[in-house]
Order: sequence, then structure tokens, then C-alpha cells
Amino acid sequence: MRAFVALDLPEAIRRPLTRLQAGLSVGRLVDEDNLHLTLAFLGEIDPQKAQDLAARLADLPDAPIELTLTGIDIMGGKKPNLLVMDAAPTQALVTLQDRVRRIAMDAGIEMERRRFRPHVTLARFGKVMTTKDERGLAAFLSLNAPYSLPTELADTVTLYRSHLTGDGADYEPLAEFLLTG
Repeated sequence: MRAFVALDLPEAIRRPLTRLQAGLSVGRLVDEDNLHLTLAFLGEIDPQKAQDLAARLADLPDAPIELTLTGIDIMGGKKPNLLVMDAAPTQALVTLQDRVRRIAMDAGIEMERRRFRPHVTLARFGKVMTTKDERGLAAFLSLNAPYSLPTELADTVTLYRSHLTGDGADYEPLAEFLLTG
């Protein structure tokens, strides 16, 4: 199964992001229910390893995370494939991400070593973007790039299974963990 571990966004963050997405005329918007901040992309894993990981994640000792979304950007280089809202890489968030990664590796899950750039994906772009789409994206970014949201507490980490479809991915929560400290 294709899986990942994410920090779920509080409602006070998801609603403004959805309103922001309404002004975007290009790309496939991420559904409000699918907005999240990925802590560890696990790739294709065995269901037994997912169960082992869930058991290990139940012991996350962290307190809720102060989450601050700080600006809008694109990812993917010269041919952007994502529109994202960056999150401030606070020590608490980086520590949580590192802990989740270590727990996944202890569960026998092999993961690529990637630099952690905390963000929430707002939209995905196809391989080819028309000139009209490029202009629409540039206009959206010039207007909204500095957009930020007030800090909110995020208190739930979820292990998700990702089902790829022709319209994007559907996320199925397998286990949720409250960050209670």
C-alpha cells in the first residue's frame, strides 16, 4: 500500500486555505479534506509494516505543534508541479518530523533521505502548462505570495493510505494520534 504520515491541519487553517484556493484558476486543487502537512512519505509499504508503524506512533510524546503558514510558492523547478503554502520550520515541527521518520525506520520502512521543507500542497499542475495557465499562476502568485495565516495549534498526526485515481489521490486514514504531551 502507498502510505504517508501527516500533521493534520486545524479547521482554523483549512478554511482560509480553501478560500485562497478559490482564487486559483489553474491546476488541480487539493480538496479541503486532503489538506495536510506531510511528515514522512513512506511510499509502497507492506500492510504489516503499516500496523507496526501505527503501534509505534501511538507513543508519540509530543505536545500540540504551533503551526504557522508563511507564504505561497511553487515547487518543481522550471516546470512547477505544485503550488504550496510553506510552514515555518519551527524546532517543534522539525523535531516531530525527525521523530516520525526515526519511528518509521525502526518499523523497517526504508525511506529516501529528503530535506524537510514543511508545506501544505494547495494545487498540482500537469506536465504541460499553457501560456494562459502560466499567466494565471503568475498573477495569483503576485497577488498572494506573501499571504500568511496566524499561528494555530495542530494536535493530530495521521497515518494515511493513498489511493491514486485519475482525478488525483484519495486519502484513507488508517490511524490517528493526538499530540497531548
